[in-house]
Amino acid sequence: MNILNKNSVSTSGLIFQGMGQLSPIGIFGGSILGAAAFALGATPLSFIIGLLASLLAGNSIYQYSKKMASARGYYGYIGDGLGHIAGSFAAFLYILYEFANLLFILGYYILTFSPTLGYITSISIPDYISYIYIVLISIPAFYVVYKGIKPSYKSQIVVNMIQIIFVVTISIIIIISSPKIGAIPFTTYNIGIKGVFLGFITGSYLSFAGFGSIVPLGEEAKAPRKSIGMAVLAIILIMGSIYLLGSYAMVAGWGLNNMASFSNSIFPGFIIISKFGSVPNGIFFLLNFFVVYPLFVTMATALSRNIYAMARDGLISSRLSTVHNKNKSPHVALIYIIIIFFVLSGLSSMIFYYVEGGFFNGFFDDFLFFATVSTVTTLIIHVMLNFSLYSKFKNEGEKTLKKISTHIIMPSISTVIVALAIYYSISSLTFPIDLGPFVILAYAICAILYIYAGKKYKLKLDFKEE
Repeated sequence: MNILNKNSVSTSGLIFQGMGQLSPIGIFGGSILGAAAFALGATPLSFIIGLLASLLAGNSIYQYSKKMASARGYYGYIGDGLGHIAGSFAAFLYILYEFANLLFILGYYILTFSPTLGYITSISIPDYISYIYIVLISIPAFYVVYKGIKPSYKSQIVVNMIQIIFVVTISIIIIISSPKIGAIPFTTYNIGIKGVFLGFITGSYLSFAGFGSIVPLGEEAKAPRKSIGMAVLAIILIMGSIYLLGSYAMVAGWGLNNMASFSNSIFPGFIIISKFGSVPNGIFFLLNFFVVYPLFVTMATALSRNIYAMARDGLISSRLSTVHNKNKSPHVALIYIIIIFFVLSGLSSMIFYYVEGGFFNGFFDDFLFFATVSTVTTLIIHVMLNFSLYSKFKNEGEKTLKKISTHIIMPSISTVIVALAIYYSISSLTFPIDLGPFVILAYAICAILYIYAGKKYKLKLDFKEE
């Protein structure tokens, strides 16, 4: 039978599984690189906004997770509140979101691996070594997803604990050893609110975006109506603390007034950490580039469950709902994910490489482009979730003050923050990054046409069913 491995993941397992996509060590690399490109010295402030926005978005997940849990994840919540068509549309948006995640991670680590290896070894490393590295690290990642949810979250516990210990330790050392900058990074210092929100779009909110990756594990979690919501809030708070500490350390270590050059370096974390010797830099290198493993594991796990649920619901081919007899993983969906991922990665790499005329510019824009697509897409999904929560409040009889705050006020504030972020992303980004929202629009139109042309809107689904 095509049934996932029920009651397999505890709350702690969910927390570390979700952390795999947020990546603690990423605050020294990709997570801060996108934010600092626009927020400069105010980068820690952009992470505070990311934390607040994530908590508000997490509230909507928390409220819904108490009512229902399934492999549908977000699209189950949205379908329950806004109806089948909206739910189906959200399901397809989630596919775009996770593929964009995979592609921006690929772009960033292709961009940084060979130059960083050359930087710490003082040896000229060919660019193609980055491609070999990505292939080699993706094999064990996709394999562990194939093996099932238990190997996935158990490996995440080990990897993420090591990352957290390193990030906290080295951040404290950097802050103590650097010139004092006080509370200035928590202001709009020399950049304005526009720069802070652009940093929010291109880095800080994206850093938190993975907290929802555990929502599609609703059929594999223990006591999911309690554990998923608690795990989501725990992930946001734990990672928010790490991101604030790490981003502050990076600004202090680089120099508050030198942040304009921060993102021009593809390995600022290595430059700062190298001040403390080759040993911490070597440890950072190993952790920073092994992190592709937990990132790919979490993303592929969540995406495969979303596709599995869509296939089971009749939105796409039923073959994709096939579950491995022994591993209890949706292995057919995973195979399709791997094929599509490598096709898209090859095409996008060639396009950006030739359009931008070189390795560095090409993959830097590749990274920012897919980061923007990922961020804007998840923002849209969270707005839909907020409106779904409004709908539930309207249709349910209880209208207590608590319900008004959790189902109306908090989602409304979240929606306003998201609307501002989307506005800044569309109006201020430059070519080719500004094409991201248009790609999302084209994809959305295709998804809607598919839903109607394929008469998927006629499907009768009970979104409360697991």
